[in-house]
Parts: sequence; structure tokens; C-alpha cells
Amino acid sequence: MSDPILSAPVLSRLAGSLPFVEKHKHTLIDRMEEGLAAEERYGEPFGQAEITAMMLVEMLLVHARNLVEGGTLGNLRAERVEHEMMGISGRHYSRFGDLLVAVMKDLLGPRVPTEVPAAWCSAFWAIIRQMQDQRDVVHA
Repeated sequence: MSDPILSAPVLSRLAGSLPFVEKHKHTLIDRMEEGLAAEERYGEPFGQAEITAMMLVEMLLVHARNLVEGGTLGNLRAERVEHEMMGISGRHYSRFGDLLVAVMKDLLGPRVPTEVPAAWCSAFWAIIRQMQDQRDVVHA
């Protein structure tokens, strides 16, 4: 039996906050887009922040639900291929990950323990790691 992707306390924090985050998905996308746009470099395609925010938030929510409900992520090939087609790469993941805790803190409110936004960041990086691991297996 393999180790769980995320610890029980992290999964519990995701489960407790998932309905609220799903309800406010569009706000999360908007705030992530703002943060990503501020980090865009000269020469990047116009609208890349919007596309990146939307795709990564959608991916995060779908797979957070998978983790909460079944403890697994499943096959991330479709997301990886879609990201490659849209030009979303490691620098976008890094920027998104760097912004995620602060944006989640703002979205969830000041009374939410800091461990909750951190759980979302842990989930995001677990998804990215698994996507990369699956890529390595396919290309091996």
C-alpha cells in the first residue's frame, strides 16, 4: 500500500473548506488572475494570466474533490496535455503556487486558521508533482 498523497489533517482542512471555495470559485479565479497578471513578463501572450488562473483553479478544485472523496488524484494526462497546448508550464505553476496561500487567506477570511490556506497549497503542489511523475512514466 502506498503512502497517502496528503495527510489526514490536510485532507480534513480541504474537506471543511471545499464547499466554500467551490461556491466562490469565480472570485478565486479573478484574484489569481490579478496576481498572475502582475507577474507577467514582457512578451508573454496577452490573456495568459486569465487562461492560467482559470485552468489551474479548475484543476485544483476538481482534484481537491477527488482527494477529499477518494484519497487519490487519478490520471492527470488530460490536464498535462491541455496545459502544454495552452503554454502553461513550470513558471506558471510557480507563480500560482506563490500566490495561492495569500489569495486563499483573503478569500477564506481572517478567522480561518493559517493551516487551511496551507492545505490548499499542499494540494496544489501534490497535483503538480503527480502530473510531473505521470509525465516521467509516459516518457520513460
